[in-house]
Amino acid sequence: MSKKKLLVTLSVMAILLVISLIYWITSYNPSSFPDKEELIKEINHIFPQSNVKEIQDTIALDEKHVFVPFISEENKYGVSHWVWQKREWELVSVNTGGEPHSWRIEDGDYSTTHLVWNIAPETPIEKLKFYLIKDRSFHITEGIDYYDPGVQLEEIVELSETSYGVIPLPDRWSSILASYTKLETARQPDVFSNSFNIEYYMYFGWMAYDHFGKVLPPVNSLYGSGFGGDEHIEHIRLLDELEIETVE
Repeated sequence: MSKKKLLVTLSVMAILLVISLIYWITSYNPSSFPDKEELIKEINHIFPQSNVKEIQDTIALDEKHVFVPFISEENKYGVSHWVWQKREWELVSVNTGGEPHSWRIEDGDYSTTHLVWNIAPETPIEKLKFYLIKDRSFHITEGIDYYDPGVQLEEIVELSETSYGVIPLPDRWSSILASYTKLETARQPDVFSNSFNIEYYMYFGWMAYDHFGKVLPPVNSLYGSGFGGDEHIEHIRLLDELEIETVE
């Protein structure tokens, strides 16, 4: 190969390398998050029923996941979830209600789970109690008795002046979820060889309390309509007092 051809080849390779590097950087590193006006326009375009009038905040859970609470023209308090993927910020879920729910931002890593909500100030709710629960069980297999103890962990959240909130899953909760998943997978490898759904064994729950410490029934304003949820955005079960074990 002549010197001239070699220089041309090296130049082309250098250009391709620079282009590839730029593509990799722009694909991996998220661009700046849309401003509030852009968010309103995008939510109302994709899900017109939202009828958003105000974006309350943009809360980054990490570089590629953002929780965005909002208020609609009808004064409903809703939520939206945004993810950086395919080199753009995408609205992956929106709901016109703000009931508590969980969002695990990395598949299989329970430590990346967050509990989020958006509760209208006019509701009588003053405090939330979140629970991680596994019901105890007993069964007999081939004449052998098996007892599996239950789990009930509680996390109390006093609502602040803002209607919305985000808290990371407590470390103890994520450790128990990870340990139980590992234990059950090892115990029954054939059953769980493809996938293991921890939600069949443990679940999150929540209860609402007023300023008198009284448990509140379902508050209709917390529930709405929406779409999405594939990004490990999960419903949290509203519990009844009778479902909670108390220590006398």
